[in-house]
Amino acid sequence: MTRAVFDPMSPDFVRDPYPIYAQLRANDPVHLSPMGFWVLTAHADVVAAINDDRLSNRPSRFAVTHARNRDKYAAADVAGNIIPFLDPPEHTRARKLISKAFYAHLREHPPDVAGRCDRLLAPLLKQPQFDAIADLGRPLAAGVVAEFLGLPEQDLERLQAWSHWYFYLFSPIPSQEVLDGLNRGLTEFREYLAGVLEQRRQQPADDLISRLMQADDDGAQLSGAEVIDTCMLLFADGVENVDSGFGNCVLAFMEHPDSWEMLRARPELGAALVSESLRLNPPGQFISKIAREDFELQGRKLRKDQAVILVLAAANRDPQVFEDPDDFLPERSKNRHLSFGRGRHACIGAPLVELELVQASQALANCGRRLRLAVDAPQWQARLGHRWLTALPVAWN
Repeated sequence: MTRAVFDPMSPDFVRDPYPIYAQLRANDPVHLSPMGFWVLTAHADVVAAINDDRLSNRPSRFAVTHARNRDKYAAADVAGNIIPFLDPPEHTRARKLISKAFYAHLREHPPDVAGRCDRLLAPLLKQPQFDAIADLGRPLAAGVVAEFLGLPEQDLERLQAWSHWYFYLFSPIPSQEVLDGLNRGLTEFREYLAGVLEQRRQQPADDLISRLMQADDDGAQLSGAEVIDTCMLLFADGVENVDSGFGNCVLAFMEHPDSWEMLRARPELGAALVSESLRLNPPGQFISKIAREDFELQGRKLRKDQAVILVLAAANRDPQVFEDPDDFLPERSKNRHLSFGRGRHACIGAPLVELELVQASQALANCGRRLRLAVDAPQWQARLGHRWLTALPVAWN
């Protein structure tokens, strides 16, 4: 067997990374890639690394987004304000304030996901074919997160354009053109949200932006810049990863048609079906960290400043944790997948994402018709760290 190599931009990997993950997990679970970074694929190693204080979430000193570039690039300044790139104690303070505001608002003002699904589905039921992501998943995700934050729906087009640029913060920036577009998009997004914050200072509202501005924990508060950049994060993540997660769920259900009947007949299984879909094919495949110091892991010597990739998607199929890990089994007794992370860097928005995916899947199951893939095979985007479909053309059976 040819030795597996972690090359996430190769065509074979983009088409199907899971055989490569399986080889690495079985034969080289702490893998040194040809590009010089380490790749962890075993569930136990990934879980341990998530909260290992020898690993930092801050950008590499070689990255455009490193703190030394804060005065030079908007991208670096934004990265310095958002919790995915923070370590304790800064991360602890910010996450506590954001979590407190987020969960209180979700508890008191849950969005009307079901009603929004019904409105979006009505015209699609009259069409023989549509794109499940572009026509349903994306407008659902964008509308929900805009409502939750308190942003007007008439601004969704430009908000989504800015959120597209936002995700370049989490991957190597391939060109000066992309860097210029990223900095321009972030600056425009910030200016827009600064105007919204000024309105909320004059007239607070029942929305998450107002809660974030008012969040307090024994005198600790978020700065205006932190509120703005956190709102950018919540909007971008609430659209790009959610619509892709929805696409991956719909694809899984079409590949396992009994899922639709299970959703219709046993709605209490909705969360389990969605969880199993996310375990098998998470839209966010891995996260990266930087070694703070030299240390040894499973007999391999990691050096200070080396990047360490935690492959959540490979850990999700570890046979040491999941029985029949490559099978779609929604009624697993314990589905400890890592698609939302774990510990102090777990996804704050996970409950809202699950609500959206479950209710959108339920709406499709209850519409009385079944979907099939309208192309021979789905096409995947070549994106570092993400498992996103380019589109999901579907037709009614």
